[in-house]
Amino acid sequence: MERYEMAELLSKKAGVSLEEARQALEENNWDLLDAMIALERAHKTAGAAVHTETGPGDSGTVRPVKNVSGHQGPRFFSNGFAVLWEYIKKLFRITLDNDFVVLRHGKPLLSIPVLVLIVLLLASFGLMLVVLVAGLFCSCRYRFEGRQLGRDSINDAMGKMSDLADDIKESFQDRGDGQA
Repeated sequence: MERYEMAELLSKKAGVSLEEARQALEENNWDLLDAMIALERAHKTAGAAVHTETGPGDSGTVRPVKNVSGHQGPRFFSNGFAVLWEYIKKLFRITLDNDFVVLRHGKPLLSIPVLVLIVLLLASFGLMLVVLVAGLFCSCRYRFEGRQLGRDSINDAMGKMSDLADDIKESFQDRGDGQA
């Protein structure tokens, strides 16, 4: 779809001027859904739902429809669902773009997408918890790599868990040495 056509469509659907529609599209990288949401948040859209008539002799005129019941009806549901779907897609993309890495003595043993880790945890939480804790006591360290989850704050927390497991392991070794 050509940019002018996108602006024209948004203008009709949102009940705003062609210039406002074009500006909203430019500000949202020419994404129709994001531009529509931005216009709604800025309260620039028509106050009522927009209905397109295409009856005989009608050239597809756009006219506002009164909202008697006070709720937004199917339009609200479809916009809400579209926003929810975009959020789900972003979360899914994050789980694929970031990796869960298992290190032992500084060398990577395993690197899997976070999505695989989530599926394994959901499929067998108890077993995965035992494996992860046992890995901590076998000198394994865990970290996330990737743009969203590879931040220092997250990996520092993972490092503190590993340090705690090392401290517990050392305290058990010290007890064993003292009793012998």
